[in-house]
Amino acid sequence: MDYTHIDGNLFMNMVLAGVSKLNADKASIDSLNVFPVPDGDTGTNMSLTLNSVARFLGQIPEEEISVSKVAEQMAYGALMGARGNSGVILSQILGGISKIFITKGNEADAYSFVEGFAGGVQAAYKAVVKPMEGTILTVCREASEHLTAMYQENFTIEDCLKVYLEEGYRSLERTPEILPVLKQAGVVDAGAKGLLTFVEGMLTGLTGQMNFATENKTEQVAENDYPEYHIHPDQITFQYCTELIVHSKERHVDAEEARAYLSDLGDCVLVVSTGEITKVHVHTNRPGKVLEYFVEYGDLNDIKIENMKAQSQRFGVADAEVGGSTEHKQMAVIAVSAGEGLNEIFDSLGVDYVITGGQTMNPSTEDFMKAIERVNADAAILLPNNKNIIMAAEQAAKLSETTQVEVVASRTIPQGIAALMAYNSEGTLEENAESMRSSMAYVRSAEVTYAVRDTSIDEFSIKEGQLLGIVEGKIKAVGDDMEQLVKDTLAVMDVEDAELVTLYYGADVEPEAADALLEALQEVYTELEFELYHGAQAVYSYLISVE
Repeated sequence: MDYTHIDGNLFMNMVLAGVSKLNADKASIDSLNVFPVPDGDTGTNMSLTLNSVARFLGQIPEEEISVSKVAEQMAYGALMGARGNSGVILSQILGGISKIFITKGNEADAYSFVEGFAGGVQAAYKAVVKPMEGTILTVCREASEHLTAMYQENFTIEDCLKVYLEEGYRSLERTPEILPVLKQAGVVDAGAKGLLTFVEGMLTGLTGQMNFATENKTEQVAENDYPEYHIHPDQITFQYCTELIVHSKERHVDAEEARAYLSDLGDCVLVVSTGEITKVHVHTNRPGKVLEYFVEYGDLNDIKIENMKAQSQRFGVADAEVGGSTEHKQMAVIAVSAGEGLNEIFDSLGVDYVITGGQTMNPSTEDFMKAIERVNADAAILLPNNKNIIMAAEQAAKLSETTQVEVVASRTIPQGIAALMAYNSEGTLEENAESMRSSMAYVRSAEVTYAVRDTSIDEFSIKEGQLLGIVEGKIKAVGDDMEQLVKDTLAVMDVEDAELVTLYYGADVEPEAADALLEALQEVYTELEFELYHGAQAVYSYLISVE
């Protein structure tokens, strides 16, 4: 078939085929991660980001499917579902592509893909403060530039995708020559491989090798079940949690005007718009008024009205500590935590809402947006507590329109805890953000885990199953004995100049083993003060904080 043009149905099939292809290959993409730790990471994050795209594509009524609508939903789904650095960058690439396709109505030609891929490059580079070459950025740029240079008027869409992929894979093979860490580990860039895998899937969707008219192989990912509020029913002022998505027709939703209207009807107002698509959330006693207001703008989809009084009775008053409050406050703190013990620590330090996540499951932009809604505050501070979560937090901060948000870019759990020590609920948002960032500078962080494959990094030749001591994001100790590995890790951290060492032991560590390790360390470092807590985190046997 001569694929010179596509309609909305075929475009959707291409995108869903890309999602399915990446889902199928995510494990092999994960295996390309430079660090040989059991954290899922790149392939998993990109897969979850794309599954959000599939979820939002499924919300388009069959009679409304067009190239423009598919592009809109692809951009919005990627934006809200973005997880980890790789997922956020992928969401920006898809957003840049979508800007071109949104203008196409119900028919896109081959040159639309030339323009779209170029738009994706521009969006991705703008999203990264310090673009690093030898990554997904390089590959998407070089593939797009090559396609632009090679394009001819007789090109079909299939030609465009093949030319893009051919150069993309050549560029991928060059990534180890640009980034020495890739060459040393013997891998290519995982994020770039993920992008090309998605485009490969799009090609199979175009040619009919994968048809979602009769099958849908995208993974069904359970969304987080966040009950609106775990409080006594008598304390709920506005009874109905009302959510919907508006697909505008002739007139776009004025977000500021809509928020003002909804504020008169209730609280916890959220209006996020990408132009023709608007996400709405409000707690109100008059949900009918909300629907009447927005139906004037176009079609309403995914309408959800929940009785929060009944919901609270179902969950019980005893669950009040889970997070979220109807009480309006000036400022709130939201933190990401990776284990039950760590959750309790953050709660005791005054965190208003804890997002469960971390290295094995990076929270999405949407997860942060939901948390910002639930704290019901004028201002909020986000503590990502993981370097791979910072970009999603920053993206949520940019999207938040009703709450002023600052991201205190904590890269580790110990940094997040140190930041909280400087938090003052009476201070301003700017004052708190500055003092919390300063406080983080006084703590050094390390993690202890194990290798999932053989590799070489820096001066280390690592074998699968060996223990790893990771200091400030770099492998600094390798061994087979836990006690010696922790001692070697602390030696790298110059603990002689410190006052306090805190150990948070993970879900895979028995309390007796943690106590024995603590005693052994106290015998060696007699002038240091040690503290031991059960963090119950996955993946990492110990998190170490040195102050």
